[in-house]
Amino acid sequence: MFNLYSAPRESAFLNHFMIFLLMGISSIPILIGNPFLIISFFLALVIFFLKGLKIDSFIISYSLAFLGLFFVHIFVYNQFIYSIFIAYFLRIFLAYFIIKIVGKNSDRYIINQIYFFAIISLIITFLFYLFPQLIDFVNSEITPFFDRLTYFHPNRQHFIIYTMELGWKLDIPRNSGPFWEPGGFAIFLFVALFFNIARHKKIVNLKNIIFFLSIITTQSTSAYLALFVFVILFIVIRYKLIYSAVVLPILVIVFFNLYSKLDFMEGKVEKMYSESQIAYKERVNSRIVSGNINFSNFLSSPIFGIGRFFQIEDEENTGNNGTTLLLAEFGIVGFSYYMICMYASYKNYCKALNFNNKYPFVIIISILILGYSQGIFQKPFFIGLSFMYLINFKPHLNFEYKNILNSNSRMRNNILKSKTSLALDAE
Repeated sequence: MFNLYSAPRESAFLNHFMIFLLMGISSIPILIGNPFLIISFFLALVIFFLKGLKIDSFIISYSLAFLGLFFVHIFVYNQFIYSIFIAYFLRIFLAYFIIKIVGKNSDRYIINQIYFFAIISLIITFLFYLFPQLIDFVNSEITPFFDRLTYFHPNRQHFIIYTMELGWKLDIPRNSGPFWEPGGFAIFLFVALFFNIARHKKIVNLKNIIFFLSIITTQSTSAYLALFVFVILFIVIRYKLIYSAVVLPILVIVFFNLYSKLDFMEGKVEKMYSESQIAYKERVNSRIVSGNINFSNFLSSPIFGIGRFFQIEDEENTGNNGTTLLLAEFGIVGFSYYMICMYASYKNYCKALNFNNKYPFVIIISILILGYSQGIFQKPFFIGLSFMYLINFKPHLNFEYKNILNSNSRMRNNILKSKTSLALDAE
């Protein structure tokens, strides 16, 4: 009988494509928009069933939990917007299908794709720094073509693999990679960094150095803060107390020195704070303003939240602060459930790798800090991080054990060759 899905069950091209699609729908300008979300959903749905995969009970429970919250919001606030409702669950199932399709290699493909984009973006950013005139050339001659191909225009000029930063003006260009903006790129870099550290059980290797350099070139305030907190917490859980006591004060001094010296750190924070004082509810592109509004909305309905439907007619700017937005939309119940699922996924991952069981806490804290500057938690990629709980990573992640087996195998082969050689000499 003819098999519609003729590709091998583990297709590297398919897996790379699906992970790129998941990242793209979430934050790459050329793929942002509901039409791409719908097409991607049905594509993932077809591949999911052609591969013979089955629906897990967990995704049913997960969907019902948020469906219940939506019904509470509809009943309490008497508001319902069909497109928002459908789009949210399309994101959930798109994330689920792709994570299940890629399976136990999900972490590898995420790491490698982000690594690829990190290298490309570092090269481009460095060229822009050396030759500033290139920026004007790209903006006038290259990005307009891709702008015409972009369905949803987020006020970002791009050429697919790189997005031009139009915001905070600095002498050194900010690195956005292929994503919406530098802060968004930083979050994806952190996700790859989280995986790669756990996989290799160390914080310093070639890929991690590239990730660190790329994070630095984003010049994102929240990314720098998250990096500072992440490194400190990692040292605390990973190394001896004496080592931590020596290193941590040095890191604190370095961070606060950089904070006061770099314009995009202290200057940017002071600018956002002054804006938040001047206009508590104006449409200002400030994380502090967004956080204040979201927290106020959260306090009005702390248990179940106020839902997602309020955003359409609301002139307030709430989307810049993803952490407080999730809290405002779904309350303590939805926020806690979302984070518990993500924590369980990272715990499962670390357990499979036999890595530090406190590491998932460090990751969650870092993600919450990063989410303070970006509306990430409603995006399919980050929803998908909660579904890694369903994946068995054990078959391919214990590299140390594999190396031991390979070493023993080579040793046995050498012994056999030696015995054969001795036998021939004896004859």
